Amino acid sequence: MKRREFLNATTAAAVLAATGPFFHVRPARADKGELVVVSWGGDYDQALRDLVFPAFEKETGYTVKLDAPPENAKVKAMVQSGNVSWDVILTDIPAVLTLMKDNLLEPLDYSTLDKAVLDQIPKELQRSHALGQRIYSFNIVYNTTALPKAKHPHNWAEVWDAKRFEGGRTFNFQGGIEPQLEIALLADGVAVEALYPIDVERAWKMYDKLRPLVSKWYTSHAQAIQLLGAGEASVGCTIGPRGIAAKHGGAPLDVEYNQGKLASDNWCLVKGVRNKKIAMEYIKFAIDAKAQAGIAQRVPYGPSNGGAFQFLSAQEAADLNTSPQNIKEQFWQNVDWWSVPGADGKTPREAQAERFAKWMLNG
Repeated sequence: MKRREFLNATTAAAVLAATGPFFHVRPARADKGELVVVSWGGDYDQALRDLVFPAFEKETGYTVKLDAPPENAKVKAMVQSGNVSWDVILTDIPAVLTLMKDNLLEPLDYSTLDKAVLDQIPKELQRSHALGQRIYSFNIVYNTTALPKAKHPHNWAEVWDAKRFEGGRTFNFQGGIEPQLEIALLADGVAVEALYPIDVERAWKMYDKLRPLVSKWYTSHAQAIQLLGAGEASVGCTIGPRGIAAKHGGAPLDVEYNQGKLASDNWCLVKGVRNKKIAMEYIKFAIDAKAQAGIAQRVPYGPSNGGAFQFLSAQEAADLNTSPQNIKEQFWQNVDWWSVPGADGKTPREAQAERFAKWMLNG
């Protein structure tokens, strides 16, 4: 999952090539300055442009410019050179932890945000240097032709059961990416509350059982959705919101939320942000419940603000991983466990990614 393949990379690259590294979202309403927001491109960024930027610009008089992608290396180069042209970035927790370790982020000023709004955002998403915005999850995604809704796997143990649930499986593999060890332990009957610290050897035994069931290891989540939609695999572990987006587009796919692994993309401030007060004002608009509901109606990633669901229908909520019903069936990935170096100086993420690559070669 190479940073989830820079969402809709082809479209984003074409836009950037045509307009240069930055482009105006719309003519400035005032001339107070600019805020540069960095995200991953694609439909989600278009939703931000339409539903978040206008209200922020009207309120503050600042113009929003958008850039992509929020690569750690570029953040580091900017901060070290003292030439910081990015203000706010949207990125995942592994990237956040690396940036924090290298002192490349500014702490958030939570005192500027409405406590009533923060109370609607899970505490897991409120970190000193990052605040969750959109939620993705690794879920059971299945082909509804091969496995009709009433007869699909409802947990990971059933995904491992190819006798009851026929057809190939698809799971992620790419150099440098760790295996789904939490999923493997759930398939072996480990309770969610007992997943961490991960019993690595027990999880790898389950991966040995998984290997003959996998018809194709995918290298991007777009490929996973393609394989599942075409029936080349009947069920897999991939990003649930991508499965929902494909379902809305007519693909024979659906998502089982039970035992899903939740993670987030988060707003952060680059160290040396030019106007921290204005940057925090932008985050206030981005986490607004109504704005997040509107975004979710276009792009089915889960809103971080639970208040968004008062603006969504029951049918819309049913397809979102942070709905009151779906979120309680899932668990938050413990990214901190994956990120603490061991005695050899390697983080579990690094060590298990190396082991995964060797395991694939020796299969």
